Amino acid sequence: MLVPGPTPAYHRQPFSAAPLTLGQRLSRPVIGAFSRLGILDAYGIMRRHLAPPAARVVAYHRVGNTYEFPSDVPLTAAQDFERQIAHLTRKYRVISLSDLGRTLGAGRSLPEKAAVITFDDGYRDNYLLAYPILKRYGAPATIFLATGHIDAGTPFWWDRVSYAVSHTSREQLDLGRLGEYRFQTVTERWLAARTIRSRLKDVLDSEKNSAIEELVGHLGADMPGPLARDLFLSWDEVREMSHNGIDFGAHTVNHPTLIGMPLGQAHSEIARSQRRIAEVVGRPVDTFAYPDGRRANITAGIKAILRELGFVCAVYGNPDALVRPGTDPYEMGRLSPRWNFNTFHLTVCGLYPDLMTLRGRMRGR
Repeated sequence: MLVPGPTPAYHRQPFSAAPLTLGQRLSRPVIGAFSRLGILDAYGIMRRHLAPPAARVVAYHRVGNTYEFPSDVPLTAAQDFERQIAHLTRKYRVISLSDLGRTLGAGRSLPEKAAVITFDDGYRDNYLLAYPILKRYGAPATIFLATGHIDAGTPFWWDRVSYAVSHTSREQLDLGRLGEYRFQTVTERWLAARTIRSRLKDVLDSEKNSAIEELVGHLGADMPGPLARDLFLSWDEVREMSHNGIDFGAHTVNHPTLIGMPLGQAHSEIARSQRRIAEVVGRPVDTFAYPDGRRANITAGIKAILRELGFVCAVYGNPDALVRPGTDPYEMGRLSPRWNFNTFHLTVCGLYPDLMTLRGRMRGR
């Protein structure tokens, strides 16, 4: 593994979340006003009277105020996370994902005001920062683990790309099919890492791994092993949380893109992840999150594998979808908390998902 060269001075400090777009910056004051004035709460009450019950499955990834290096992995500030959990436990009935999946599978009516809390990937801040808050509010949650990364202590490919871009001593570089980039400012590094990750996302995993090796070689920087290991939960932490209200779901072994993967290989990725978690927590694992998050990962073949292995439900990463009556338990969408408590409030009250549903209908989706 390559050893990073000298770190530029502005990289020695923790990084905050990615810069917001102009549209996001302009919309935040409006959303905040709607939240403070009670408009979002009023919409939620109205919705409960006019629409069938719908569950809110919230998808978190990381909790904290800063990153170790620039990243686009969704980061929820610790104070916002506590406020969100307080809101969910006060306004909604927080249930386990497994219970919601079983309800859908049996064709029963959804509970009134049901909410579910989930986390993807298994970052260690889930234990250090999120877990104490969840315990304090008595809120159950499900964390989806990519087990191979915990076992090996190797970083996710997107974190490896982010680290290499943020720590390179190069000021510019032509990466051929991945594009030409400048690295002279923090913003340029943010944009370069985001663009490279986007261009690698749809590349087959074997080609992606080769491309990343070539990338870190050109950049002359790669994530140190101790940092990579520190990013993830340990199995001891998983075991402790499993005894205190936290469920663990499978997220494959290596977090591959399932799109185009042979079904035999997909079966192995899913089954080995499920089996490894069950060995640690000492009970069956019956929930699954599609790696990569896109609905295109969901096929009849993959769902057949999940049923065969005893999963009761599976979630994907759609940030705009409520779970409504009749939802396929193996195609459950989730909600993103987005930037802060106000955007979280906009989403969980149902207004943002309803607007996105309306937009989809207007576009003929």
